[in-house]
Amino acid sequence: MNEDYLITIDEPRIQQTCDAFFKWKDLNTYVKSLVSRGINVPDAISEPMGCYCLNLRWNKSTGGDAMAPDGRKIEFKATSNFAYDLSSFGPICDFDSLVFLRFDLDLNMLFVYDTGVNSEELKEIPVSRTATVGDYQKAGKRPRFSIIEKIIEARNLKPTVAFNIRRCRIETVESI
Repeated sequence: MNEDYLITIDEPRIQQTCDAFFKWKDLNTYVKSLVSRGINVPDAISEPMGCYCLNLRWNKSTGGDAMAPDGRKIEFKATSNFAYDLSSFGPICDFDSLVFLRFDLDLNMLFVYDTGVNSEELKEIPVSRTATVGDYQKAGKRPRFSIIEKIIEARNLKPTVAFNIRRCRIETVESI
């Protein structure tokens, strides 16, 4: 990972990101009033929030979404539908930890799950009765599955961090 492309999300940047979230949310509400499907949360909003919450540096280049202080390569996946997600992974992905960003639009909250799953463990997750993520990747396909169902619920994970987007601050998970 090229250090020149790693960005620290400081207070002014997180404030800009929170402001951008509400602009996106307004646009998403408008789009959903016209058609049934909304707009995904842009990476330029979700990833800086995840970095801020976990003290990571955001990677604005290729080779992972973020880097931890200890050098671990972080992969982010996000959903703006709190109850449901469908995530996909490319045939070639390499990361040390998967972080799931789960937005609750009604509460204006982000729940961050540092799953601890790396790209090798990911390959073992079943995506059908007969195939795993790794099987799909070997075939050059992008496996799609629910991280909420296959990782968060299956491992009974709780959020690592909760972020109040309205107040632009980290909350204790217990206070939610």
